[in-house]
Amino acid sequence: MPVGAALRKTKLRELRPTEPLCLDRQTTLSGAIEAMHRQKASCALVCDNNRIAGILTERDILNKVAGETVSFDSPVEHFMTRDPRVLTADDYLSDAVLLMESGDYRHVPIVDSEGRVEGMISIHNVIDLLAEIFPEEVLNLPPRTNQYMTTREGG
Repeated sequence: MPVGAALRKTKLRELRPTEPLCLDRQTTLSGAIEAMHRQKASCALVCDNNRIAGILTERDILNKVAGETVSFDSPVEHFMTRDPRVLTADDYLSDAVLLMESGDYRHVPIVDSEGRVEGMISIHNVIDLLAEIFPEEVLNLPPRTNQYMTTREGG
């Protein structure tokens, strides 16, 4: 199956969205960073009654916190990206790839028809699924695109 067809036919539920780290708006910045570190999460959703108010990503922390004079006791809502774009589990992989590309996102929250949080997909989920769909193409790529093997490797 060509890559384009796979992108258009694969629903996001097939990526097995992960359960996101959800924080309250009043969680302190230090509490948010601690929770992200503890859960090894590169982002956290900021939620009100299981509905997304914002997202806090590593990039937000680097751009809005690192090198700035901020209070780590401030609510996380001061640093989050408000009203992030979301998709549903019935949307297609192509929708997620286009959204990630156009918005320069690494994570997309997944919500149900009522707007409640269902999961999160990341660029890693997309890459893993493409590697699963196209194992021969992925496994046969050289580590560097300009690299050519002169001898056969392996035992």
